[in-house]
This record gives sequence, C-alpha cells and structure tokens, in this order.
Amino acid sequence: MRHWVNSLPLGQRMSLPIMGFILLVFLSFQVITYQTFIKKEQTNLVNRIEILAQGVGMNLTAAILFDDRIAAQEIISSFQAEPSIALVELYNDSLLAQYQNRSLKYIAPTAKQRYTSKQLGYHFGTQMLYLDVPVTTGENTTAHLYIAVSLKAMHQLQVTQLQYSLFLFMLYLVVCGYIINRIQAWVTKPVAELNKAMKGIIRNEGHTNFKPNITTKDELGELASCFNDMQGKLKERESQIRTTLQQFSREKVFAEEVIATVQHALLVVDESGKITLANDACFDVLGVPQRSAMQQHFVQLLRPLQPERFKQRLKQVLNNKRHFNHHVVKCQALHQDNERILQIASRPLFQQKKFLFAIEDITKQHLAQRQQRLAANVFDSSQDAIVVLSQTGIIEMVNPAFEHLIGFSHENVIGKHFHSLLDMTTYRAIEAKVRASLSERNIWQGEYHQRRQDGTMIPLFLRIHRLAEPHSHANNPHSAYNEAQVAIIASDLRSIKENERLEYLASHDSLTNLPNRNKLRAHIQTLLKQQQKEQQTFAVLFIDLDGFKGINDQYGHDVGDTVLKIVSARMSRAIRQADMVGRLAGDEFITVLNHVNDANKVTQTSQRLLHKLNQPISIDDYIISIGASIGCYYVHPREYQNVDDILRRADKAMYEAKRSGKGQVVIFNPLTTAQPTPIKKQPRE
Repeated sequence: MRHWVNSLPLGQRMSLPIMGFILLVFLSFQVITYQTFIKKEQTNLVNRIEILAQGVGMNLTAAILFDDRIAAQEIISSFQAEPSIALVELYNDSLLAQYQNRSLKYIAPTAKQRYTSKQLGYHFGTQMLYLDVPVTTGENTTAHLYIAVSLKAMHQLQVTQLQYSLFLFMLYLVVCGYIINRIQAWVTKPVAELNKAMKGIIRNEGHTNFKPNITTKDELGELASCFNDMQGKLKERESQIRTTLQQFSREKVFAEEVIATVQHALLVVDESGKITLANDACFDVLGVPQRSAMQQHFVQLLRPLQPERFKQRLKQVLNNKRHFNHHVVKCQALHQDNERILQIASRPLFQQKKFLFAIEDITKQHLAQRQQRLAANVFDSSQDAIVVLSQTGIIEMVNPAFEHLIGFSHENVIGKHFHSLLDMTTYRAIEAKVRASLSERNIWQGEYHQRRQDGTMIPLFLRIHRLAEPHSHANNPHSAYNEAQVAIIASDLRSIKENERLEYLASHDSLTNLPNRNKLRAHIQTLLKQQQKEQQTFAVLFIDLDGFKGINDQYGHDVGDTVLKIVSARMSRAIRQADMVGRLAGDEFITVLNHVNDANKVTQTSQRLLHKLNQPISIDDYIISIGASIGCYYVHPREYQNVDDILRRADKAMYEAKRSGKGQVVIFNPLTTAQPTPIKKQPRE
C-alpha cells in the first residue's frame, strides 16, 4: 500500500488526501445532520401532540366525571386543529368519544406497538405515530386518550433532506474536479518542469541550457525564474564561496559577541534601516523567527502605531545624532488586534558601520501599572467603604468613603487592629462563621451593625474577601512571605432599612402587628390571580370577637388593646405558616387558608381558633373571658369573584353565627371536593 502511494504522481498524492478528507467530513456531517433532523422532528411532533392532548384533556375533566358523551365528543373534535392526526379515541373503561380524520388513512397498531405506546407514552411505526395520553384530575388518572398521527409529512421532510444531501454531493464532485485541475495547473506541472531541469543538470554534471517553461507569476514562477538565473551564476557563485565563508566566520564571531552582551532581543541594523543580524530572542519578544527578521526593515518589523514619527527618530539614530535610551514605543502585535509596548535601547557599532538595538517587551509591566492606577481610582471613588487588613488584622488602607460612612479619619485608624473599631460582643457572635467561610471559600458576606465615631449604630452589608498572591502558595506553601490580606467592603443599608420599615408600617396594624386591611386585600387578590393558573380553592374565615365592647366599657381601652394583642398572637399560633391572619378593623379579623382540599381540616382549624380564643386572659389582676364567631367562605376557581364579594359573604356567614348564639362557625358554601360534616351551613345568596 505504501509503495503504491509513493509511486503515484505528485498531483494525485496531493489531491487524494484532500478529497478523501473533504468526503469524510461531508459524509459525517450529512449523516449527523440527517439523524439530528429526524430526531428533532420526531421530538417536536410528540411534544406538539402531547401539549394539544393535555390541553384537551383539561377541558374533558368535567365531561369524564359526569360521563357526558356529547360534551366529550364536542371537545375531542378540537383535535382537527392538527391536520396530521388520523384518529383520537377517549376511553374511560369504555369508548367515550372518537374523532377521525377521513382525509388520512388510519393503520391500526399491532399488539406490540399498542403495548409500547402505553408503556412509553408513544411509539413510532413506519406509517403512524401512536400515543397514549392519560387524562388526570388532581393526581388521579380518569381516562386515556389514544391518538394516531400520520407520518406522511415527516416522510416528505426525509425525502427533501435526502434530495438536499444529493445536491450537495454533486456540488462536492464539481468542486473536487476543479481543485484537481487547479493543482495540476498550478503545482504539478511547474514542479515537473523544475524536476526535469534539475535532472538535466545532474546528468550533465554541470550546467544545462534547458529552461523550465513556466507561465505562472506566483512563487513557483519566481522559483523557475530564479532557477534559470541560477544556471548563469553558478560559476560566479563558486568563485565567491571562499570569500563568503571568510566573511561569515568574521560575522559569526561578531554576532556571538553581540549576543553575549545583551539578553534581550538583539537586532543589528545597517545605515539604511535593514536588519542584518538577529538573535533567537526575536521570536519571544517580537514573535518573528530569526531568519524572518533578517533583511526586513526595522520599522516594518516593529510595526509602530505612529510609523512616521518613529521613522524620524530612527533616522536621527542612524545618522548618529541621537540614541534610544529606554525609549518606549507602542506597536501593533503581529498576529493580534491589540497593541504591545516595547522598550528600545540603541548603540552604534562603528567598525561595521552598523547599529545594535536591544528590545524588551514591557507590555505586561505597562498593563500592570495601568491596572494598578485604575484600581487606585476605583478604591478612592467607591461609594462603599473599603478597608484593607494585613494577615494579623492591622488596618493598612481605608478609602475616603470609609471616613464619611464610619466617621473615623484616615490618621486615626491606619496601623491599628480592626478590633478597635468593633463592638466585640456583636463581632464574637459571627466571628466563627466569618473565619470558617474565609478558610473554605475566601469570602463571607452578611449584615452587621457598626458603631460610628459619634456613637450611633448603622446597618451595613459586609463583603469580606481573603486576598492571596496567585501561585505563591502553590510554589512554596511553607514560605513566610505567603501572607494573605483581607479586604472588607461595607455598603450603607440605612436607606434600605428605612424603606423596609415604612413598607411594613403601611401594610401592618400598628397595635397587633398583624397584616392590615390593605395587606389582606392584596393577599386575597394575589390568591385570585394564582387561582386562575393553579385551579386551587382557598378559604376565608371572618372572625369577630364576642363581648369585646363590654371589655372596653368595663376595663377601659388600654385593657382592650392588650386583649387584642393577646388574641392576635393566639390566632397567629393556631394556623399554618403558609396561611395569613390579619386585622380588618376593631375586633374583626380575617384568616386566609391557602390550598384547601379537605373541609374537615378547615373545620379543625376553625375549632382550634375558637378554642384558643375561649381561653381566659389574665391582665394585671383581671381574668377576662372572651369568645368569637366565625364565618367561613370557600373561594372556588372559575367563579370570577372580587375581594369585596368574598369579604361580604364571609361577613354574612359570621353574622349568621352571631345570630345563632355566638361561639360558632357558619359555612357560607360547601367545599365540593370533600363531604365533611359541617357545623352549620348558610345558603348561597
């Protein structure tokens, strides 16, 4: 195989790997694209049908529960929105409804296909897609939708994809033919002509008059032209070899002396600016190999951003009017869009009438200095207080915002331990957490109350970062110089805390700290919006204290206010954390129970509230008894009620409890999803 490949002509050896690689990439891409396309189309089809089936299934819930075949048939006919569906059957122990698209041919599944569709939810046959979609009510499956979808449209897409791949393959053959033709015209034929000419020189053991017939003007054409010129100059060059070797020996000694002088990139430049000698460090500094750098113009190699200005200064150097002494030049990087910073020093070489340039790349140092200046500006202009500590906790730096926020001047804190600024009792409470977080993640953040110089306390949000020198610990973990600094950034939370306090006062009752009327109404309105999506029932309990007016009249309003605080605390402890109790007005309270699906649990909660409220209250030397009447209203989804309707109906149920003897719970409407034994029912309006 290897001998056969080596015996092929140059054009074929160049063409076959390229064509083979392109063919391999083309076939791999087409196979992957085709498989990905088919898989994606199948997934999209299944998802689209399942989403449609789930939407129809939600509408079928009532028809299934009441075994309403007419309504089920009307609802299931909405599958005609998907033209690829051939058959839909709704089963609830038996066939409840059926939809069939007469324009599509339905192919019944085999027993194995039907079993697979039930187990996995779907099965792709050769002509049909079979799906089994459960219809659920809550967490129970009440029926199944059997759906058969025609794959005719998908088969058409597969044919179109294959036609597109065939077209690309034909285009590939055309491109391959063109590439082979160009390789023969541009490469194979010129190389063959040169090969023939070289063989003529070897056979004649000297020179030949044969000249390659090259018509191209590229590198091969230039090579052929140079070859023809070479034949006429071979004798002349042979006579110059000895002289060249002697000169090369002298220049080699000279270059070694130059390289030993400076460790940076070294360039020897003649009076015209052409580079005649370069060391290996040119590649590290300038990104150009040694051989490529030689014979280039000095300005062309450096590529300064201001070439005309640099040319003027270089001209002065080459005329011995000045020298480069650590001269900094901004240049364009060879293979990048960004710039680089070079530092140049020059010295004349009088004996050779040339100039030595030592070049150092200081881009990283320059960038580090600029970043350091930028960091200093950020440090000084930050609105947050910034404190830098040593590893031992000594304050090393503070910014102006620290002096404004904390009140201590720069001179009073630098050099002191940070403990001198803290309330140690408060700090000890979080010290262990801070140290553990810094040890594990090099960062801790949280709220902290700091005492200012004037004695006032202000809330702060602290971000504490442990700063270590990169790679220092990895290189020498036992070094004494691996000291880490700590940066503390403190943000003022006073305005945020004040806004939170005002928001709390606006939404809570000042006496009981319970949500007030506005908060209750907003909460119920939120539940009504959620109800449209989640279809969940919630309950509203209207609670009115029995005999509270007599307490105010007998013991005074101060005692009455204390009673309201106590009963508020009792009601808050009697409900779940997800529920809400609030004060509507006076001795009227509202309790909202979220996600109600069991009337017995609502009854238990109501009885627990009555039990808590009926317990005697001890205030000073008084033993006070009080009770309550509760009206319960269930808010069902899809009834399109507003907050006023809900409160009015719960209030009406509460007044019915008052009228019936107080200390009772009256339910305005039943919870249809359960059948508890209600305490007392109030008919609907």
